[in-house]
Amino acid sequence: WVSGWSWLSDNSRILSDAAAGADTVCGTLSSDTTWSSDVTLSCQVFVASGATLTINAGVTVYAYPDDGSGIAPALIILPGATIEASGSASAPITFTTGVTQDTATGRGLWGGLIVMGNAPVYQGTQEVEGITGQTYGGNDATESSGSLEYVRVWYGGSVIGENNEINGITLAGVGSGTTVRYCEVAFNLDDGFEMFGGTVNLKYISVLFVGDDAIDTDEGYQGMIQFAYVMIGATGNHGVEMDSKGDASPRSFPQLYSATFVHHL
Repeated sequence: WVSGWSWLSDNSRILSDAAAGADTVCGTLSSDTTWSSDVTLSCQVFVASGATLTINAGVTVYAYPDDGSGIAPALIILPGATIEASGSASAPITFTTGVTQDTATGRGLWGGLIVMGNAPVYQGTQEVEGITGQTYGGNDATESSGSLEYVRVWYGGSVIGENNEINGITLAGVGSGTTVRYCEVAFNLDDGFEMFGGTVNLKYISVLFVGDDAIDTDEGYQGMIQFAYVMIGATGNHGVEMDSKGDASPRSFPQLYSATFVHHL
């Protein structure tokens, strides 16, 4: 009954019935875990090295706006861990805000999805944006961190760490053995997809109305992106931002094929 007029409603603090009814997840997953029904992230969830998180087709992963201390919930796959999230066109896997739809009108309503691996990155290892004390990168260019297929990430990009917004899907030091195809980021506060180093290839990706760059690569990324569709809103930034450092290896060599960009709608 407080919906529509209270501070809770105006500040996106009222969970939808679906999110409130889902199992709540928080903390570290140190053993193999399967999400076969909807879940709600109440804090940052880490999948530890050696563990596999399987998300079944059709599952929706909701998230609180923050964990009560100003840190946005997010799903983080640590180096050595695996995510198997294979949806389908008729049963995609969706990551989204847990607040009621009448208050889900903006970006940055939760964190995002971060996958970290042991593939080569600039200067050997780096610390991922927004996560203190967690590093990625190594020497395994063909490593597999699992699969993301028919995965949708919506309304993310909240502050996940001090002075950091998170990207919709971050792939940090992820190897070419990882499958990423038919994935979408929409209405994220920061970038859509960002690849920090690594060699992972992406195919059939969609980025809609994010607040910064749709596709961003840096830190020695040497993968391929094929079939990308991007719509940039009036407050968006670039369709792509592709950077490299010249003082150490690997140097970035991103390759983009068959992309459509619709600018500043």
